[in-house]
Amino acid sequence: MSGGSGISYRFRPSDVSCPQASGKRREGDLRSKGSAGSETRAERETPFVRLRADLHIHTCLSPCADCGMVPTAIVTRAKAVGLEMIGVCDHNSTENAAAVMQAGRREALCVIPGIEITTCEEVHVLGLFETERDLAGIQTVVDEHLPGTNEEAAFGRQTIVDSWDQPVGSNARLLAGATTLSVEQVVDAIHCFRGLAVAAHIDRPSFGLVGHLGFIPAGLRLDAVEVSRRSPVRRYGSYPVVTSSDAHSLGDIGRSRTSLLVERASLEEFAKALRREGGRRVSLEMEDLSLHVLDIVENALSASADRVRILIHEDTGTDQMLLEIEDNGRGMDAEWCQRALDPFFTTKTTRRVGLGLPLLAQAARESGGALELISEPGRGTTVRAVFQLSHPDRKPLGDIAETLRMILGSRPDVGLRFDYTRDSEIIAALDTGGP
Repeated sequence: MSGGSGISYRFRPSDVSCPQASGKRREGDLRSKGSAGSETRAERETPFVRLRADLHIHTCLSPCADCGMVPTAIVTRAKAVGLEMIGVCDHNSTENAAAVMQAGRREALCVIPGIEITTCEEVHVLGLFETERDLAGIQTVVDEHLPGTNEEAAFGRQTIVDSWDQPVGSNARLLAGATTLSVEQVVDAIHCFRGLAVAAHIDRPSFGLVGHLGFIPAGLRLDAVEVSRRSPVRRYGSYPVVTSSDAHSLGDIGRSRTSLLVERASLEEFAKALRREGGRRVSLEMEDLSLHVLDIVENALSASADRVRILIHEDTGTDQMLLEIEDNGRGMDAEWCQRALDPFFTTKTTRRVGLGLPLLAQAARESGGALELISEPGRGTTVRAVFQLSHPDRKPLGDIAETLRMILGSRPDVGLRFDYTRDSEIIAALDTGGP
């Protein structure tokens, strides 16, 4: 047994020793290579690059994912939204990971193979691995502890495909179910196969470690915790925090991403960035303002708005940029406006309300500006954020065109007006009419 965790040697290939059992670091173990400041001078002088990663993407193997989540489509979409690194994490199965890796290699996209394991407490934990051999090892563990048979009519298809998207089989196990392994056993098993263990979407009431259990068990050796796109959580104790899309459809890919300051796209570099080794870093995107716009517009649409106006105005004379989003939704009273700006206010029944606003307010303050929220019940809401245009910490606007496409793709019926001006010059404009 390993540290009393209940993970026994039979869960590992007989020719591989487990670092938890032996007390020694295995060659290639991502979790214990060095520490901050331990690199050589040559390693420290290697220039870093900033990469965008979405390490929680499902394929058509997951019963709840769209059938269009096939390797070439996933890779094409990931590159289209500017990702340099993705992770494939299907529910309780790794069988499509190699196919997406092959598709990624053809398009020079780094694909990290992984799995999303459901524990007996019904908590999701991501395992990210370097090699297909390690991936096969964790799959053996899951298969031995995953009861039940899939009922396609009830839960959906579980399609195995090749790297060119052709079906080659299906998985008959109940991938939507829970294993008989505890969260401690799952984390230990991931580490035994040299993987990184990340608690998935911890803020969600369904399957999130904190949202579901209410706490992280003492001594749980997670490598990081993942938060959802709309979560205001940016720190959680001593654990590194990342964010991913948990994409189940192509349009979700890249909608939440983690920014990496690393030497190159690899799981080893990601592990070093989690430890902040040698100056490497992970940070949560929203790295650009277009993602804030998307988040706030989605909040407006969920509040029954059918008309939205987005205004961006750059005034070079006063060195200010104005971002204003106005909607005709339900609106909020003064108490709810105050709550919407509070990053610590969240309950299971109000979790979706205003979670993007504290993050935008913080972005405005960090660049010498401020945010104003104007709302009345029945009269809609206006969000007005001002930024110092030349401030070094002002976030870039980002791909606003893609943001507009995503809004209209999900809600083609909405009346959307967009105006982008600089001084007296019209940079871009859009008016769909609508209601």
